[in-house]
Amino acid sequence: MKIKINLSQCMIVKNEEKNIRKALSWGKNIVCEQIVVDTGSTDRTVEIAEEMGAKVFHFEWIDDFSAAKNFAIEQASGNWIAFLDADEYFSEEDTKKILPLLAQVEEERRKLKIPLMIRSSLANLDEEGRTTSIATQARLFSNVKSLRYDGSIHETLMIGGTKAPRAFEARDILTVYHTGYSNAVYQETRKLDRNIAILQKEVDKNPQNYEAWAYLGDSFLANKQLKEAEKAYNLVVEHMSHELFQERRDFVFCNLLKIKYYSNVDDERELLEVYQKSVEFACLAPDAEYWMALWLLDRGKLQPGIDYMELALRRLELYDSDGNLDMAGSLSNVYGRLFEAYRSLNQAQEAVKYGTLYLRMEPYGEDVLMEMIKLFKGGAEGEEIASAILSFLSKLYDLTRAKNKLFLIRISRRLMFNELEKGVYDLFTQEEKVFFHENEREILGT
Repeated sequence: MKIKINLSQCMIVKNEEKNIRKALSWGKNIVCEQIVVDTGSTDRTVEIAEEMGAKVFHFEWIDDFSAAKNFAIEQASGNWIAFLDADEYFSEEDTKKILPLLAQVEEERRKLKIPLMIRSSLANLDEEGRTTSIATQARLFSNVKSLRYDGSIHETLMIGGTKAPRAFEARDILTVYHTGYSNAVYQETRKLDRNIAILQKEVDKNPQNYEAWAYLGDSFLANKQLKEAEKAYNLVVEHMSHELFQERRDFVFCNLLKIKYYSNVDDERELLEVYQKSVEFACLAPDAEYWMALWLLDRGKLQPGIDYMELALRRLELYDSDGNLDMAGSLSNVYGRLFEAYRSLNQAQEAVKYGTLYLRMEPYGEDVLMEMIKLFKGGAEGEEIASAILSFLSKLYDLTRAKNKLFLIRISRRLMFNELEKGVYDLFTQEEKVFFHENEREILGT
C-alpha cells in the first residue's frame, strides 16, 4: 500500500512581514496546510499570511517558545510536521526531496511504532548570503500527541518531556537555510534582547541552572557583549560536570576560545588553559582546535597552528552532534590558511594540496591561484611548464566556459606568464577572441 504523507507546515511569528512571504512560499506545493501562530505582531505579518492562504491563529506570548510551538502543532492535521522559523527555508531543489524522503521514513516509523524526526543540515547565512556556520537541526517530525517541544527557550523535541525521539539522518540530503543570525536582523528585531531577558529570569530563579547560564552566554556573545558572555561561560566551567549535555559542554569551551581570539588575548597560556579543560571534559567539537589554530597562525606560530588546524579537520570528519560549527562554515578559509602556512614553510606539496581544496571552493580566489602557479612554475620558463600548469588548471576549471578562460588570461597577465596566457588564448573560439579584444582593458582590469 502506498504511504500517504500529509505534511503540515507550522511556524510561530511576530513582526515577520519581511520574511513571511518566503517562509510560506518554499513549501506551498508540498504541504497540505500552513499553520501560522502569531504572538503579537504589530506589522503586516498576519495580513500577508492570510492573503497567502495560511491558517492564522493567535497566541498570547508568555515567554515560552515551547508553549507557542506546541499550540501550533495542536492545530495541525497532517501526519508529519515541518516546523521552520519565518527566517528559514528549504531550497527549491531540496523541497522536491522532502515528500519521497518522508514516505521512506514513515514506512520505517510504522514498523517501529515510535515517533521519528529527521535531522537535516542548517546553514546560517550572513547579509550577503554566505554561509557563516553549519549546524544540525530537526525541522521535520511525526505528528503524534506524545512528541512535543520542551523548554521555555532553546526548546527541543521530547517524547513525554523526558526522552528524545529517534532521528533519521538526512544531513547530506536536506539543508535548511537560516537568515536570522545576521547583525542587521538582530538589530532590527531585538530578538537577542528578548532571549537575554528570558534567560536572565531563568538564572535568577535558579542560579544553579548552568545550562541556562550557557545559553545566556551564547546570547551575550551573539549580542557582542563579550565580557558578559565570558563571565557566564566561566561560571559554567567552574561548575562543569558531565551531567551537562555534551553539546553544551563543547560550545562553552569553543565559545570561550572564540572570545579570547576576538579579544586579541596575547597570553597563549590563557587559551591553553581553556583548551586543556575542554580536553579534560572530552570536547568533541572541532571549533576548539579551530580557534586555537587561528590564534597561533595570526601570530606566526605556523607549525603549531598547522597541527591544531589539521587536528580540527580530522575531528570535523568524525563530528556527529547537532551543534553550530563556525569551522564548518569557513572551510575555504581553513584551506586558505593552511595553504599560506605551508607555503611560508616552503612545503610545496602540502601547500598545493590545500591550495587545490581552497580553489575548489573559491575558484576565483586570485591571490591563492597566483601563488599556486608560482609554486608550480618555480624558476622554470617556456611552453613545457605552461602546458603542464594548464593541464592542472583544466582539472579545476571548465575550460569550455568563456568566463573561466578570461579569468585565467587575467591571472596569466598579472603574473606576466606569456606562455600560459598564449595557451589559454589558443582555447578561445573565434567569437571569444573578438570579445576579448573588444573588452581587453576591462577584462584585464587595466
